[in-house]
Amino acid sequence: MMRNFITIAAFAAATNALVGRSDSCCFHLTSSGDASGKLGQLSDGQNRIGDNSLSPAQYCIDSKGAITDSNGRGCILTPPTTQFQCDEGASPTPGFSLSSEGGLEYNDSKDFVACATGQNGGLNVYTHPNKSDVTGCVNVELTADSCSSSGSGFGSSSLSTSAVPSSFGSSSAQSTPSAPVSESTSNSGFGSPGPAPTGSVPVPSAPSESRPSSSPITVVNTVTVTDCGCSATAPAGGDDSDGSGSFQSAPHVPSSGGGSQSSGSGSASGPADSASATPSATETSSGSCPTTLTTGSYEYPHLIIPVDSSSPDTAAGTSFNGTVSSTISSVFNFDIPSSDSGKTCSLVFLFPKLQDLETSSYSFIGDGKIDFAKLSSAVDESTTFNNLPSVSQDLGDITVSPGNSYVVSTFSCPAGDTVAYEMKNSGSTDLNFFEDYNPSPLGLYITTC
Repeated sequence: MMRNFITIAAFAAATNALVGRSDSCCFHLTSSGDASGKLGQLSDGQNRIGDNSLSPAQYCIDSKGAITDSNGRGCILTPPTTQFQCDEGASPTPGFSLSSEGGLEYNDSKDFVACATGQNGGLNVYTHPNKSDVTGCVNVELTADSCSSSGSGFGSSSLSTSAVPSSFGSSSAQSTPSAPVSESTSNSGFGSPGPAPTGSVPVPSAPSESRPSSSPITVVNTVTVTDCGCSATAPAGGDDSDGSGSFQSAPHVPSSGGGSQSSGSGSASGPADSASATPSATETSSGSCPTTLTTGSYEYPHLIIPVDSSSPDTAAGTSFNGTVSSTISSVFNFDIPSSDSGKTCSLVFLFPKLQDLETSSYSFIGDGKIDFAKLSSAVDESTTFNNLPSVSQDLGDITVSPGNSYVVSTFSCPAGDTVAYEMKNSGSTDLNFFEDYNPSPLGLYITTC
């Protein structure tokens, strides 16, 4: 599914704020509590406290409590870690609000948790992180430098939603439009989220370089805005915090990537060593493209659709997650831009080890046998098991295991077309993963060379 991005430029007297939609207000965030400082932002949209190399980031909030950054990226609580970050192409998580004192709240809770990253003294921001995934965590509150309301929301719009307990260590579910999965090896921690539902309606996160180009439409509207006194320049830094309650240090921080890797060739090839985010821009000697995600040289799925043979007429809609089980298979739509004309494409499946993940996770049991297939046409949100397009090319079975990358198939890039690929069980595999390009990348992608 190709997503259309419409930029709405709103101009009001006595303000220079650029807002992404009507009834929006822009601001910067400052952390207080056990960690203080301005929120900055990495180039990939991760928000951080305490990294002095980052400039203060700018955010805008709308009347639904959805936040975007100055690059127009939707700010979400990534499943399953609940990290607060802003991703290109992501639908922003609703439910945020600003109190009369300017405090940022999520579902009526002002409590966030900031956890060490090991980089420049920076702390990531969460709401309910799993204790086994984070370390060096403290409790913080976030305050906006403008846009405060008279009690709820901002201005005349109410942004608050029904309260959800946010004490760090609770097991209450988050109300984000996402599909988190739990690590099958961990049953402890601070309210680790449960298995992923298949009917959520998000889009996978991805950097701007890999999004197919589209022509923005600029619409000038007269709207009521609040002058936040902040510019609309792109942020160079940010901060993310999350959770509440007393927090002690946790035993583990995920590492930022796997080892180096090589690529296989042809259909249903074997592993290419461990999944990695290490850039590589060259075609392998075997003719396949790399299994690394290099800026500008890969495509991510714009639609993930699970179909269930046990509910053959039910359309689950879009999902953040890929799921393969005895009854559920997942279909991935890829929009191949015209700029890929004349290039070689490789369909790759990246399956890092759990400890190498920063913002993603998966559950996995069984023998790992997965059948990959190209479908005769693309799918949409109404696709079910019974109306699933036919298979145009069976790409064969691959037995997957954590810590490996796989070249499924290599072909001439179908520039300008939308293509769909299915992953389904061919043994005893039960796999549920959150598609994410952040280190280490996890999921199904198309690399180009």
